[in-house]
Amino acid sequence: MVTVEKERIVWVAIILIILFLVWETLKELITPIVFGITATYLAYPFHVKLSKRFGKRTSILILLIVVSLLSVMFFIGVALWITDTLKNLYSYLDAFFSWLGSLKVPGFLSSLFDAMATSFPEKLRSILLQYTLSLPKFALQLIVFLAVFYASLSNADFLAKEIYELIPLSNRELGEKLIDKVKDTIDAIIKTWLFFSIIKGTFLALGFYVFGISNVAGSIAAGVLCVILELLPVVGGWMMWLAGAVLLLKRSLVLAILFSIYGIMTISPLPDYIIKPKKKAKVSSVVALVGIFGGWIAFGVVGIILGPIAIGLLLALIDAWREISTRQPSKVHRSQDA
Repeated sequence: MVTVEKERIVWVAIILIILFLVWETLKELITPIVFGITATYLAYPFHVKLSKRFGKRTSILILLIVVSLLSVMFFIGVALWITDTLKNLYSYLDAFFSWLGSLKVPGFLSSLFDAMATSFPEKLRSILLQYTLSLPKFALQLIVFLAVFYASLSNADFLAKEIYELIPLSNRELGEKLIDKVKDTIDAIIKTWLFFSIIKGTFLALGFYVFGISNVAGSIAAGVLCVILELLPVVGGWMMWLAGAVLLLKRSLVLAILFSIYGIMTISPLPDYIIKPKKKAKVSSVVALVGIFGGWIAFGVVGIILGPIAIGLLLALIDAWREISTRQPSKVHRSQDA
């Protein structure tokens, strides 16, 4: 018995050491790994369609080339404009949070806004230092991202099968429910909330640049702030095109009117009534809001994905516990029935 206990302790110690070494090896690469897996999940439906037409290998090659080109363009943009963009964004956010602090909102939103006002400038400052001084590190992360994307897309069917086979038979229903919750959360946050917010931010950045409201870096910063505003309740991207129209009004009434029409049609409110992305989401807006910004505050950029997933899994566990509680009467009730 003593020998068995000692052997168990040794194996536990070995496993803990291995996990510690793996964590130390991968902790700086968690962000590209998570984004690589997420990109695979998003690209998989396109992979299935392309595979039917061109074959599996050709489909993977096409998607890899597309994602690689986007990654290279993103890297060039970061190298050229990241410093000026973050400086502009810092000043925009400072003005925005000053205005936000003057609003009368519910207690939990007020606390969240205060935390955002404190953490966002610090996060931006750290990102500014990180990517200004360490572009080679960023390039390495992009390489890891592409490698994870290629490997996971090439083995997507096998990985999906393995994940389901790892679910214990005794709790298979709960395991499948948790996996479905992760899918719903990623679909809602990435495909719905973030996708449409980024599209609106892109239109706003283009509008700011084409109408001459700001330079490239300032326009990108305005687009990023538009994305952030689109994720918040009550406020939205309309605030950014309205601010741009006010700035244009000082130069030309015609340009201000044209930009306002552009903003209404491409940013808000027209797209909200036509597409209604948030109503299609299977995740509560509160979960999305707290998950995205809470995840950002806690984990950085990767928290945009991890935060909502963590909260979604917690809610799924609570729902499962409620179902189990309703199926199995308490010991008190059973003793009374006896």
